[in-house]
Amino acid sequence: MKRRSFLKTSSTFALALGAPAIIHAQSKQFEGITLNINGYGGDFSRILTEYVSKPLEEKTGLKVSYQDGTASAAVAKLLASRNNPPFDIIMADSPNIPELMRSDIIEPITNAEIPNSSKLLPGVREFGDFGMPFLTNAVVLTYNSKHVKQPVTSYADLARADLKGRVGWMSPSHTAGLLALIALGEANGGTLDNMEPAFKALAAMKDNISMVSDSTVSMVQLFEQEEVWAGAFWDGRVYSMRNKGFPMESVLPKEGAYGLFNYLAPVKGTRKKDAVLAYINQALSDEAANALVEFFRYAPCTNLELAPEVAKDVVVYGKDRSMLKPIDWDKVSQIRGQLLEQFNKAVR
Repeated sequence: MKRRSFLKTSSTFALALGAPAIIHAQSKQFEGITLNINGYGGDFSRILTEYVSKPLEEKTGLKVSYQDGTASAAVAKLLASRNNPPFDIIMADSPNIPELMRSDIIEPITNAEIPNSSKLLPGVREFGDFGMPFLTNAVVLTYNSKHVKQPVTSYADLARADLKGRVGWMSPSHTAGLLALIALGEANGGTLDNMEPAFKALAAMKDNISMVSDSTVSMVQLFEQEEVWAGAFWDGRVYSMRNKGFPMESVLPKEGAYGLFNYLAPVKGTRKKDAVLAYINQALSDEAANALVEFFRYAPCTNLELAPEVAKDVVVYGKDRSMLKPIDWDKVSQIRGQLLEQFNKAVR
């Protein structure tokens, strides 16, 4: 082969080898796009960054900016800035979704738009096409096994004589307290339409309730400082205390449990809909779901198969998932203020 022909052939071959890399670099679908989303901060945002945002940026060029705060604060921001929303996606909880729907702030998304929605467990889409759930937070019973020798297995047990002055309760101003109150009512024959049995039960255990808190942080402190020995609390928070060495047991109430789901929903009017859908799809991936469940021990909303050492600490998982009860969040939002007022009277 002549030298000129060889050089020409070699150059063509080299270009061919380099072409895929060049094409790949130019073909990232969301290069130059940044999604704005509220976040829950701390380890929650850290895990979402590692297992949702980073993989998306590597594959598609998409960048994600988290603005940490509470779900309620994010909802308030959207309500105040509906003509110029600060987010493309809102991360919110079950109690927030009815308000977002009524305010016409979020857009529906179908399962067909999110391939990983095929992994969702039956019944987790509480609001039809509005919001995509990705994590389950259940309210369970807990007790300090160092001080409480007879296991607490039902809400009725919180009225036992050995727990006098040692029960902590979350205020219904906080969703954990609200769900515990609803569960207490149902355990005593009540319903959302008739919560009187809940308040009668509260009155009967009044001497046992030593502390009422409207903050998960302060309730954790009460348990860890052993000022209270038993109560109803978030399953993930109970695991966290136990993981730090505190003798707190997680118990699925024999009456069943109530909980909420963490949701992702597109904000109405976003110009980045395809990127939004890509983010939500990645959040439902096994990698993202497993990372969240492994750290927090909240249950997945998908059919994710957990390692045995993780599954043993996830309360509403596997066959016990059937013990998680559905709830009418729209009705709850209508009576929540009234329930708080009645609760405050009952525990005075």
